Amino acid sequence: MKLIRTAFRNCAIVTLPVFACTQSYAQSNISCESINRPALASFDFTEDISRWGTQESFDLDSTHYKIRNISVNRLPIFDEESEDENNAAFRWINRVHIPTQEKVILHQLLFEQGGEVNSQILSENERLLRQQKYAADAKIRVLNKCGDEVDVEVVTREVWTLAPGFSFHSSGGDNSLEFGIRDSNALGTGQRVSAFYSSDTNRNSYKLSFENPNIGSTHRILKTKAEKSSDGFHYLADYSLPFHSLDAREAWRFSLEATKEIIPQYQLGKKITEVQRDKENLEISRGFSSGLKDGIAKRFVIGLRKDDYSYARGNRLQSPQTMPRNLNLIYPFLEFESIEDKFALAYNISQIHRTEDLSKGKQLRFSIGYDPTGDQHLVLQGNASDTLLSQPKMLLQWKADWYGRWNRQDNAWEDTLINYDLDFHRGQTEKRTLYLGLSASKAIHLNSSQQLTLGGNNGLRGFDSHYLNGYALLKFTIEERYFSDYQLLQLLRVGYAGFVDVGKVYGDPQWGADRVYKNVGLGLRLAPSKTDEGRIIHIDLAYPIGANILGGKSLQLVVEAKTSF
Repeated sequence: MKLIRTAFRNCAIVTLPVFACTQSYAQSNISCESINRPALASFDFTEDISRWGTQESFDLDSTHYKIRNISVNRLPIFDEESEDENNAAFRWINRVHIPTQEKVILHQLLFEQGGEVNSQILSENERLLRQQKYAADAKIRVLNKCGDEVDVEVVTREVWTLAPGFSFHSSGGDNSLEFGIRDSNALGTGQRVSAFYSSDTNRNSYKLSFENPNIGSTHRILKTKAEKSSDGFHYLADYSLPFHSLDAREAWRFSLEATKEIIPQYQLGKKITEVQRDKENLEISRGFSSGLKDGIAKRFVIGLRKDDYSYARGNRLQSPQTMPRNLNLIYPFLEFESIEDKFALAYNISQIHRTEDLSKGKQLRFSIGYDPTGDQHLVLQGNASDTLLSQPKMLLQWKADWYGRWNRQDNAWEDTLINYDLDFHRGQTEKRTLYLGLSASKAIHLNSSQQLTLGGNNGLRGFDSHYLNGYALLKFTIEERYFSDYQLLQLLRVGYAGFVDVGKVYGDPQWGADRVYKNVGLGLRLAPSKTDEGRIIHIDLAYPIGANILGGKSLQLVVEAKTSF
């Protein structure tokens, strides 16, 4: 008994858990199998996975194993054992960086010491950890297997989270600038705070925000935002308990959001009219689920929403010929969500040398609400996605989202928008991919403050932002992508792209609709590897090709940050 107690004490020590646990159990005649050694600072999170999708394996069968010990291994930002990262500046950053508190990581786990796990739970928990802004990557590893018990190691890569923020965005003649300070892991607690000033073609704004993603270690989330701008404001207070895992059984939400802003309307990339919109949205809801059954999580949410929209004339440009009607909706709603538990690990698909959680199953969220007063509106919204083809070097996926209102008094749809995307990836080498993307959008009776536009960062990079507008659009992109191994200053991973964009808008031919527009271009991709921003900086040069282009031709520079390559 003394030896066993000693073994458990040794297992609780994060450093050198393998030898201590294995030796003690061997003396107790309990057979232990060493599966992995603790991860070192040079640990490569993508080493054991296929670029095109590997089902996570923990060397465990479907049997549930008891957790004997949990060790948390927070790898430093820079690997000082690497010649490229062992310099005075990087060593200083490692020393002054406040690491994520161990309890913050432990509170994100779906299991605890003494509890039971299987491969499904461990795989899902990895995905949840990778969604946290305080980790560049995450992996859960089985260190030892002792009978029906296992020792697991939770490995995360620390990132630098306290930093002055600066961004510049230029797309088709629209420029924006933002600077301030943010910390997405304040004092290692996982809480996020920021203060920023931004300026773009529509407004100048001062922004403050705070988020606690795990209040009291209960998975409850508090989000607050306050923004004062030259044309209005934006306030948000959101307190919720989301479905934090596929097997979660309940959720709830209290949310209030208020916005006042000037919305411009465009023709050929130029502002022609504007409308002031005051918007207030309120939601109170409660969710229920029976958990993960037969590989599918089904959830139901019931609640009440209040949507207020009021419109007025702007203060700089004239208003549209017809002003939008004010709208006041108060309606109960029912939402259904279904998520198929089919995921794989991949890399160099949408990110650069970073673990990607590839959804290979069907997902659906559908919400319906009804306001019996006034015009008697039926409100529909939701999204869906699926993987049609997934095999080595080929990936075909689609996704769609929609929002619309059916006016029973007029027997007509209003303010309705449907979007559809189809993405195909064809691997050519371990570093090169041919990407084909097709997008379609359909608008039905949008009010005069809203537009469906194409141009700039919205599909046609060789044209001004909001260059075309109409009631429907199609756009097609061909990209040759290259994912390099090079890291600029050990801080930015580098990729390249050559592309062709083709697009068409359906609407008024006087303003360029019903024609096909094309551009060609080259792009540079920079992916920060040591900060919390999981975004990729796009720097694209694009030039329109073809005849009869309204407004003439010019080389366009598009600089922006996106969530994917």
